[in-house]
Amino acid sequence: MLLGRSTKYDDKRSRIKQQVKSEGDIDFGNIVNSAFGAEALYKELICKCHPDRFAPDINKVAVANDITERLGKHKNDIKKLKELKVEAINKLNINL
Repeated sequence: MLLGRSTKYDDKRSRIKQQVKSEGDIDFGNIVNSAFGAEALYKELICKCHPDRFAPDINKVAVANDITERLGKHKNDIKKLKELKVEAINKLNINL
């Protein structure tokens, strides 16, 4: 019984190892920075980029919708949040 469990565990472990290897390099710096800084940046961006802030301008509302949707998908990835911040500054003309 115990042998079956360890074999099952080893199989799962080796599958995860292969998956990580096939996905390429892992950016541990981004993981650590995201753990400590992503939440604050996310909150700031979600407030500044909310579509309701751009109500009279239909084009900016559409851009803000797109940006806030992507913010939700990448709320724990600081590198992607920084890219979205630059995009928001350029497309929505906001100060952050």
